Amino acid sequence: MDYSEKIKAVQQSVGVEADGIAASKTWIAIYHQLFASVPYDLNIESIIKAVQQKIKVRVNGQASSRTWDALYYHLVPQEQVEEKSCIEEHNEIILQSMTKEVVPFALELIRLAAIENIYIKLMACAAQRGNAFGLSKHTATDQGQLDFGLVFDIGIYEKMESGAYVYRDISPLYTRVAKIGNSIGLTCAADQKTFTSIPQFELRPAWAVRMKEMDMIKELCRRKKENINLLAIL
Repeated sequence: MDYSEKIKAVQQSVGVEADGIAASKTWIAIYHQLFASVPYDLNIESIIKAVQQKIKVRVNGQASSRTWDALYYHLVPQEQVEEKSCIEEHNEIILQSMTKEVVPFALELIRLAAIENIYIKLMACAAQRGNAFGLSKHTATDQGQLDFGLVFDIGIYEKMESGAYVYRDISPLYTRVAKIGNSIGLTCAADQKTFTSIPQFELRPAWAVRMKEMDMIKELCRRKKENINLLAIL
């Protein structure tokens, strides 16, 4: 689908004439759809900036193709007849086994990547893999995060014309996904130049940023034992 077709699809979704021309009427309708209110400032650039901030793309007041891609993803309903992909079904299963504190971050990584047409498949939950996947090779930080389910792995798949998904073990898209992860508080532990190992994302609690690794692990142990949220700032 080309640029103008996405604009028309968004216009149709928000109830304005689908002419492919994003004038003020279109942006006010988009704003209303996203915020359930009319904008206080009717300056178009201000409206676009508010919309961009809402859909988490670069805020510059200019409606780039990335802005329209994100709007299309947020506002245009997917075809009801379209079945879930094998990747979506797989991810739903893996998400059920992940630590509850990590799930929102994994979902956001998948969502933001999908906006850029990058298909992420969550690999076996790192906390469940244990030594079978070489746990002993990880650092002290990794060891603690693996034990508490604060690590997960991903693979990138390319969608072919046939509709099939093909795994790519080497792709420049891994670097892009690593940057997306960093933007939401995740750290990619793989070698971002070669990605010779499965890309692994770590979630280090905000309260542990200045802590020594062993002190962080001790605190995680205490929280797990006392059933305290692993990420909460107490």
